[in-house]
Amino acid sequence: MVKKVIGIDFGTSNSYVTICSYGKRDKSPLHLSGKNPGIDTCVLYSDRPGADPSLFPMIGEQAAQTYGQADAKAIATEGYRYHSEFKPNIVANTKAKQYAIDFFKAIDRDARLNFNPLSAAENLVIVGVPSEANDCYRQTLREILQKAGFGQAEIRDEPIGALLTELGGGRFNLSDIMKGLLVIDFGGGTCDFAFLQSGKVVRSWGDFGLGGRLFDDLFFRWFIELNPGSAEKLRREKREILVRDLWCRRIKEEFSETIARNPKAAFTREVGRYGQLVNLTKSEFIERARHYQPTDSFIEYHQKNQIPLSPKLQAGQVDLIAWFGETLRKYSNQIETVSLSGGSSKWYFVSEICIEELKIAPDKILTSFNPYGAISEGLSILPSVLAEFEDKKQNIEKDKPDFLDEIKKNIKSSVKNSCQTITDSVLIELFDRQIVETIKSARQQKFTINQLESDLQEVVRKYEGVFPDLLDQIFCQALATLNDTSFKNLDKWLEEHGLKTGGHKAEPPPDSWRDLVVDPEVGKRVSERLAGTLAKSVTALMASIVATISANLCGGAGLSLLAAGPIGLIAGAAGGLVLSGLAWGLGSNRLKEKLKKISLPGKLLELIISDSKLVKLRHEFGESIDKDLDKLTDRIADQISEVIEPKIEQVISNLGLINAL
Repeated sequence: MVKKVIGIDFGTSNSYVTICSYGKRDKSPLHLSGKNPGIDTCVLYSDRPGADPSLFPMIGEQAAQTYGQADAKAIATEGYRYHSEFKPNIVANTKAKQYAIDFFKAIDRDARLNFNPLSAAENLVIVGVPSEANDCYRQTLREILQKAGFGQAEIRDEPIGALLTELGGGRFNLSDIMKGLLVIDFGGGTCDFAFLQSGKVVRSWGDFGLGGRLFDDLFFRWFIELNPGSAEKLRREKREILVRDLWCRRIKEEFSETIARNPKAAFTREVGRYGQLVNLTKSEFIERARHYQPTDSFIEYHQKNQIPLSPKLQAGQVDLIAWFGETLRKYSNQIETVSLSGGSSKWYFVSEICIEELKIAPDKILTSFNPYGAISEGLSILPSVLAEFEDKKQNIEKDKPDFLDEIKKNIKSSVKNSCQTITDSVLIELFDRQIVETIKSARQQKFTINQLESDLQEVVRKYEGVFPDLLDQIFCQALATLNDTSFKNLDKWLEEHGLKTGGHKAEPPPDSWRDLVVDPEVGKRVSERLAGTLAKSVTALMASIVATISANLCGGAGLSLLAAGPIGLIAGAAGGLVLSGLAWGLGSNRLKEKLKKISLPGKLLELIISDSKLVKLRHEFGESIDKDLDKLTDRIADQISEVIEPKIEQVISNLGLINAL
């Protein structure tokens, strides 16, 4: 049974090994020497008979220090052979392949000597490779690891390691990562780019010639120029590798971190016992980086070890900063977030160029907490992250129906509140301020039924022009609030399931939802349609009022009222006519038409349409509005839910893609 996961980042200049319990996050880097868990990717052989096999081949910083400190006599006596930067050549060069085998054997040996045995053959070993590595390179690396005693190692794209590190740490939003994540691994030996979308590497590119070792050499040239005569002395004493690859690398890293904190700093450091780098500034660094030219020592080492040099370096001076930008620009489509790994990614200009070239916000560019070991860390927690996200996926699928039901319930409640606001507005603006006022005005003077009907129709006509805007304001505000609230509830729910979403933006609703506000086919607002419905309701209300007046005047009770009522009413209503005679002679319908034209006293209207009658009419009118608006409630809830549900399905799909890594 597998107990541990061993994540390996096999680098050109430095390699990293992280060990983690299977299915857990208790990751810890393998330290072989020094404070830095990074292992210099180099091997030092001793051809002296009887050389201690527990020491040789020597690897890492110990190898660089031992070889760098040895003088010509010691090198000859011990038969030292030092090799580095062999990773890119393991397919084409059999010697480079053997160096790699011996390098991994020494890692296993030194881990045991440090009382931290890897037991690699018994555990799960996952090794990262650049995404653009072909099948031949991947198969060669498998063979190397098997011969080194690491068993059947899994090979994964290095960007997947960086992705898992960020997912495991919850630093990036899952939605942004799925849309488009650019992983930049700017290490000591190479600069690799990989664009991931939906958890898959869509495209990878890079430059094997661009890496931190060029900046090491830049500082080496800076050193020999500030210390006249040092180049000859270092060559004579065979100290060039020690100063360039060890001391200048350390100083470069310190300088980079210092300038990032304080761009105006003047930086000074001792270069072992070999000299000083005094008052180094950002401006001078930029000038040197813009006009970098490899040192003779750098070129000679690569020629001696048959390590190909980039054509850019063979051409003379090269702008290292522009070189990075040019490489980045080869592909920059749909990038939402950027993850920076590799020690060289800590250079201040890397994030600046990303912001400028990719046109994304600074907070969308994050440097890994451990840029040096981010890939090996991510690979070591792969089983844990996949298991965790599978659990999240299953829980979200299980809880989705209840969540959507709750969303609908909340929406219906909110819509009802909004509809009540609309009803109240209609009752106040239309009924109370227009219809009631029109009736009360008619009470104060003589009126005809025809004129009252005409006045009420004018109220409706004017209100039909005002009401849609009022309704739109209330309705659109309610929809916007519901939309925003629903997405916030979605984010809260997903966060309760342990997912960092970064906030789903309230996206524009689909056509089916917009139709609640505007009908795209006829360009007619729902408020206009609703206004028409209300107009019909008001027309029915007016007909009811007119019918009530007519019925009271033409019916037996009405005639009795007119005959027996106050003299003013009789005089005003009859207008010199004998109503009973008209009733017998004209018939009821013709009498109603005659009555509509007769000037009637306002007091009559007050008796027929009393305040209590108006209250009752208001209540009935409000109920009719509520009934129309209630029809929209379920429709709105369903359609907002239809917008939310695909978002959940996308999250589930994203989790599924992560689990398929």
